[in-house]
Amino acid sequence: GVILVVFLTRVVGQSNAEAANNVSKWTGTVYIFSLVGAFLSDSYWGRYKTCSVFQVIFVIGLMSLSLSSYLFLIKPRGCGNELIPCGKHSSLEMGMFNLSIYLIALGNGGYQPNIATFGADQFDEEHSREGHNKVAFFSYFYLALNFGQLFSNTILVYFEDEGMWALGFWLSAGSAFAALILFLVGTPRYRHFKPSGNPLARFCQ
Repeated sequence: GVILVVFLTRVVGQSNAEAANNVSKWTGTVYIFSLVGAFLSDSYWGRYKTCSVFQVIFVIGLMSLSLSSYLFLIKPRGCGNELIPCGKHSSLEMGMFNLSIYLIALGNGGYQPNIATFGADQFDEEHSREGHNKVAFFSYFYLALNFGQLFSNTILVYFEDEGMWALGFWLSAGSAFAALILFLVGTPRYRHFKPSGNPLARFCQ
């Protein structure tokens, strides 16, 4: 998300206005999918299943973006670094790129509203020790979020500014895959709350 405008202008060849417009649409789609993820989680799937399914979609989207960039979009090698212009892209290549970034939007949007709440579900506030652990959990959770933002806004941006787009995308995909594995490893110990069914009838009442 941080470098998408730059990628669209340098690699894909869009104007600044067109790239900014496309990124706005993509960002809006992430938030729309957040509503979908929250609805599925609260009504049917529960938070654990929702987080797992959308994290898998997120990883698939990042791997697809990494592959399509490496195989099709970064031609000639190293292009998109302000010095070497990239070649033209076919409609099939652009279709693969758009499919990848919207899979990322779906995956990210789907688990984003659920992951912190799922973490909170693991602690009983009535229990003094668990209440303290819940505070600690959120401290570490937001530390990790901010560390990830720092990494993406410095290291990844540096790689991609130098034209190493595929490397930056692969690092993102690897991080997401590692997160998915770590999340699944804890499965036997998680607490689960049953979803409460379609909320529309309750809302209308």
